[in-house]
Amino acid sequence: MPNIYAIRNDRNGIPFVNFFLVRAGEHYIAFDAGYDPVQTENQLQRLGISADAILAVFITHDDFDHIGALDLFHNATIYTGPIDLPQFPHEILSDGQIIMIEGLSIQIIYTPGHTSGCVVYLVNGRYLFAGDLFVNPHHARYHTSLQIQHQERVLELDGVEYIFNGHFGLFRNIRFIRLWFG
Repeated sequence: MPNIYAIRNDRNGIPFVNFFLVRAGEHYIAFDAGYDPVQTENQLQRLGISADAILAVFITHDDFDHIGALDLFHNATIYTGPIDLPQFPHEILSDGQIIMIEGLSIQIIYTPGHTSGCVVYLVNGRYLFAGDLFVNPHHARYHTSLQIQHQERVLELDGVEYIFNGHFGLFRNIRFIRLWFG
């Protein structure tokens, strides 16, 4: 898909976490920040993208593997749901709030369950950046009843074509997600 980039951070040589960049004019919007600053910077350099070109970072939740490289994006405005990041100035968005940046419409949807402050972001009504909303359905710690409720709610959204997941990458087949997580 044009203008959307996955940035992968490995742990011990195994793919571990992804975050995503969406091109917005001459700049980029990040969804999460990865956990390893060195790997993140190397991945950005490989793509020819400067960390300074990131206008905004939308954080899905405050687990370290999603915010560990946040220091790289010192020029970006940081947006979150209802979480506390005392080490980073950030703007807390309200459930359903829509932010317009460089022609992109970004809607926040609260989805607590994995953590109390989990959110997802719907971009242009088509692309859902889901963080850890969809994680291993066979691991009780990460698959709470509250999380399942939010998974079901999100899968009912009209117009979603792609779901970008923090650990599994891109889901194009919403039916598959319903079967796997259902």
